[in-house]
Amino acid sequence: MAARTSTLRLASRLIHRTVLSPKPSLSSLHHHHHHHHIFSSTSLLRNPQFFFSTAARRNPKKVDIGARARQLQTRRLWTYALTFAGVAGFVILVLNNFQDQLVFYVTPSDALEKYRANPSRNKFRLGGLVLEGSVHQPPSSPEMEFVVTDLITDILVRYQGSLPDLFREGHSVVVEGFVKPLTDEIRAVGMSEKCKEVTAKARSGEYYFAATEVLAKHDEKYMPQEVAAAIEKNKKKIDEEVEGKEAAVA
Repeated sequence: MAARTSTLRLASRLIHRTVLSPKPSLSSLHHHHHHHHIFSSTSLLRNPQFFFSTAARRNPKKVDIGARARQLQTRRLWTYALTFAGVAGFVILVLNNFQDQLVFYVTPSDALEKYRANPSRNKFRLGGLVLEGSVHQPPSSPEMEFVVTDLITDILVRYQGSLPDLFREGHSVVVEGFVKPLTDEIRAVGMSEKCKEVTAKARSGEYYFAATEVLAKHDEKYMPQEVAAAIEKNKKKIDEEVEGKEAAVA
């Protein structure tokens, strides 16, 4: 009797809990599912990287390492090429400007030859011998005139200023300046008959030398090595021609 009473009490408690506990309705289940859907969408909007990172993990992009390496190599080669072109252009420009500023020691023959080849470069440092009897100062003119020769070519030199103390006729001289066309006005400058005869060859040419500086050294025998060699060569040539003429006459 006591056991039956315990059993009835336990059954009563189970029934009571079942009746009193509310069962979830379909509407509440639907509401809970809707709320979960809204929460998931909101989470995606707030954190879109999660979606893309997940998609990236699902569809990984394949990287072509070989194509990437070739692209980098092409860019590197273009960079080297452009850099080299820029440096080469700069060097060429500097060399051209430097060459324009260079002044070489030349003989009258070389100066006229170079000037005829390129009249835009007419600045020279002329070396040779002062022709004896050619020094002259035209009347009412501040410029001195004299002839520089390498024994083959004579060129008239005009210089405004005082000549150095070591300047002598028959001795070597170095003058710096420009080759210019010889005008009739310069040819017509009055001078003695002797001077006119001495300078006749130079005045019959097409060009003269407008000197801006007459260079003098402490040694009056000074002459640039290349000019001295050219004059010595011309001297031997003249001697051979003279000997040839004498032999032909004999």
